[in-house]
Amino acid sequence: MRFATRIDGPPNSERVFPLRHDYEAIRWMQANVAGSPVIVEAGTGGLLYRWGARFSIYTGLPAVVGWDWHQRQQRAALTDRVVLDRQTDVDAFYNTESVDLANILLARYNIRFVVVGDLEAAYYARPGLDKFERMADLGYLRRAYANEGTRIYAVVE
Repeated sequence: MRFATRIDGPPNSERVFPLRHDYEAIRWMQANVAGSPVIVEAGTGGLLYRWGARFSIYTGLPAVVGWDWHQRQQRAALTDRVVLDRQTDVDAFYNTESVDLANILLARYNIRFVVVGDLEAAYYARPGLDKFERMADLGYLRRAYANEGTRIYAVVE
């Protein structure tokens, strides 16, 4: 059986990709990640009921920003800016080519794992995603897991 998901990625382009890569990576995290380290992964830009926040949903690990509607409900006493600012930081983290800015955001949210999969590739620019390999080469990250479509980096402490 083959599972795939269809998303609307920017700019209003449709993309289909297999869920197997994320499934395998999620299973790896469930089996190998202890405690509650913070992860960063793509959201879906305010589009509800999409594949965003899938690692935090299926592992229970805290993310920089989780599923948009839950985040807004759980912070109803605060302004929407709290959630929007976090999403803006996630977008900047994935899109920037700057290793320095990425490291600032890693520290700001105490991120321990970075997810780079098919969903991130659908929502974020390739030059920004390519920086994670540079960061691994520079010793800021280490490749903790990889399959055909998903890489997980651990932050080097």
